[in-house]
Amino acid sequence: MDTKPATVLPARSDHLYEQIHEILWDKILRQEIVPKQRLKDSEWAKHLGVSRTPVREAMRKMQQEGILLPLTQGGYEVRNPSEKDLRGLYSCRAALEALAAKEATPNTGKKDLRTLELILQRTDSALDSGDLDAIFELNTQFHKTIIDLSDNQHLKSLCDTLRRLILFYRAALLNKVKDGTRDRGAYIQRLTKKNREHGDIVKAIAAGDATGASVLMEQHTLSVANQMENEVQEE
Repeated sequence: MDTKPATVLPARSDHLYEQIHEILWDKILRQEIVPKQRLKDSEWAKHLGVSRTPVREAMRKMQQEGILLPLTQGGYEVRNPSEKDLRGLYSCRAALEALAAKEATPNTGKKDLRTLELILQRTDSALDSGDLDAIFELNTQFHKTIIDLSDNQHLKSLCDTLRRLILFYRAALLNKVKDGTRDRGAYIQRLTKKNREHGDIVKAIAAGDATGASVLMEQHTLSVANQMENEVQEE
């Protein structure tokens, strides 16, 4: 259980469970709540200063999202990522983001291309300085920008559903590197290669090659999944 001071929420709100949902997800992504940790609505209701009902609703939503697993003795357990989970998640992501790149290509103007190029440049600078947090954020920004350029609300919604689970896996890996349990130099080299792949995707979009951008995005995303699977297997 988190021992930090409680986050006091409003006593009454139609969307209180959504606020609790955001708080719990934030703590999971920050690794303040870790895989296999047990969560009980009664404990978190007391911690947050609210009734059990909105906490229970928030946890049920997180169960539907696939991050919490119900326990027979009551409460939930944070999912412990497996290789099968990882592959399934990234297979979905690859298909969705390939479509996003294809649909984004005809919508991308000069200003949008400049935005993508600036992300690539800032990522290069972060790679040179070894700033893992900045690299992590810029990578997320790159993919989100292309998804937004697709101008497909259904696609955006589906990608958003996957986004947090993807961040959960990636945050866990990033923390292992920062803690020194992974070869930091080798990790930076892999991230450098991924940023070059981002550059190839931008070039295809700039050339108006929607099919090429789609293929490159799918290959890029699946290669990330393969690398992360290797990291899991090294445990």
